[in-house]
Amino acid sequence: MKKCLVVLTMGILALVLCTSTASANILSGFTACGGVGGPSGSTSFSSLSAVSGSATVSGSTATILCSAISGVPLGDYLVQIDLYLKDDAQAPLGLGSGVLDTWASTTVGVAFTQSIVTASSDGINFNECSATAGMQTSGVCPIILSFLESNLTSFGALTVTVSATPDPGGVSAVGSDSANLYVQYEYAPIAPEPATLSLMGGALLGLGLFGKKLFRR
Repeated sequence: MKKCLVVLTMGILALVLCTSTASANILSGFTACGGVGGPSGSTSFSSLSAVSGSATVSGSTATILCSAISGVPLGDYLVQIDLYLKDDAQAPLGLGSGVLDTWASTTVGVAFTQSIVTASSDGINFNECSATAGMQTSGVCPIILSFLESNLTSFGALTVTVSATPDPGGVSAVGSDSANLYVQYEYAPIAPEPATLSLMGGALLGLGLFGKKLFRR
């Protein structure tokens, strides 16, 4: 009985330690939801691209949709959503382009507004930008916004808009601008609550006292 009690105790302790200290894992990595680009010399969007979502445009404003997810592995839970906002202003050497992109979402659990200035003044520059007002109030690319979630097993479609305006001179006559949205979902096993740990501790204590009493007999 005493050996069985020791084995049971070690097994439960190992389960608790492994569960409570598990680190988050990446569900799918950063996946492209959709992207938009504009013609030379204009901040208006026209071209579209989509991988796991969709994109639509209306002048200088685009709407990008990230598809819903429901494939969280059994026993794991969605704990964080990361968005990568990728902007680009392009211009040949000697010419300059400057664009202010304002990203926004009102999706429950992923609501934000983020302004990003992207400029090119020394040739073709890809994704050289700086965050201004918003969740990330300063810093250079990459602009990654993270949102904590509470042990979800699925998440609905995510809708984000991006609007482009000249900053300060706009896109050069032979330059262009683009905006792309990427998403990453992170998941982890749920950690036991303190009440659960207390119950397990009480059960162990009871088993120990019961085993001790039997051993004395």
